Amino acid sequence: MACGTTRRSLLARLAALLGWAGMGPASAQPTLGTFKHVPLADVRRVDAAGGEGWLARDGSGRLWQVGEDGATSLVGEGLVPSGPIDVSHGRIAGLGLDGRLWVRGDHTPRAEPQRSAIALAEHGGLCGLPLAVIGLIEHAGHTVVARFEPDARGRWQVVAQSDQPVLPDAVPVIAALDRPGDGGHVAVLAGPDRQRYPHAVLGDGIEATRVLWLERHSLQPLRTLQLDAPEVFEDRQLRPWRLPDGRPALVTVRSGRLGAQMAVIAASPRHAAALEVAVAAPPIGTRNRWLSPASVDPADANLYAVHTPHIGGVLHHYRAAGSTLSTERMASGLTNHRIGARELDITARLGRWLLVPAQDWLQMALVDLETKTVAGLVDVDAPILQLVTAPSRRRVAVLTRSGLSIFAPR
Repeated sequence: MACGTTRRSLLARLAALLGWAGMGPASAQPTLGTFKHVPLADVRRVDAAGGEGWLARDGSGRLWQVGEDGATSLVGEGLVPSGPIDVSHGRIAGLGLDGRLWVRGDHTPRAEPQRSAIALAEHGGLCGLPLAVIGLIEHAGHTVVARFEPDARGRWQVVAQSDQPVLPDAVPVIAALDRPGDGGHVAVLAGPDRQRYPHAVLGDGIEATRVLWLERHSLQPLRTLQLDAPEVFEDRQLRPWRLPDGRPALVTVRSGRLGAQMAVIAASPRHAAALEVAVAAPPIGTRNRWLSPASVDPADANLYAVHTPHIGGVLHHYRAAGSTLSTERMASGLTNHRIGARELDITARLGRWLLVPAQDWLQMALVDLETKTVAGLVDVDAPILQLVTAPSRRRVAVLTRSGLSIFAPR
């Protein structure tokens, strides 16, 4: 923002230029969009729905469908208010209040959900396959990946599990790294370690030292990557992406003596059973300094991350250049993560716009990714908890400590 330019005058000029008008929930000045309040009480978490709109959970474990027009309908009960959820392949899978896998068809809102006999790991993620759900379970003192399938009566059973420990709060994802067209396999952060890098920025002192790419049926390793000490993956999840040369890849955060750096992992072209760090950005430069990737889009050759989101928060732009990621500073005073929280990447992407909270969590910066500038700031009514883009890519659910609203840029 230029020196001497007030936020009010900048927003007014931009609104006049683009023909925008509207009122934010806590501001009577021109804004970059409009808010619509959603009449749900005690909303704890919001996730993008499989078709349109969002799924919201309240403190009682009820699941609500929220349309982009703000309409709501009850679609289920009995879910942990802030636990993992997967919406894919015509069903909703989540963590039930009893600790077990909870599964129901997303087109049968009145049907009784089916549950697993075995409990899920409390903080692990879920991902769906056409005939199964992948989750984490505890086995012999370790957290491992498990494949759940329904039996003849619809009860979900563990039919396969990995034999290698993974992060207790890992989020497995489906990725096709070297077998195009086969539906992909399970990528997950593994090799939990308590000693290498005692930073605990994500809620505990356990960090990953390995990446596993597991065959989706047997959960046996297809490819692996092991980091040498003292490096770790200071992350919970791997984000599917595509390198400029077309190779499928995974984006994560690697940390070591010089702090965190954005790293992109791909299948090794030289070793059939190996993954490799294909490209990486320069590290931040100081141990225990972290960065948080922002709204990674597999279809976009650009990457974004907030460096030191807890102390000053500087948004950076990345682009692959040979074996490195070039880095460009874009804006400061932003954040997308609360220190010690497992919730990652509180940002939202709408076309050319990236919505990023300000450091005080009481404003959203609308970053224009084409000009790489902050177009303006939007006031919200209470500290931001989540920003979730709708599947249509037209609106964003804004969950704050005072409730849920839908934001539409103009």
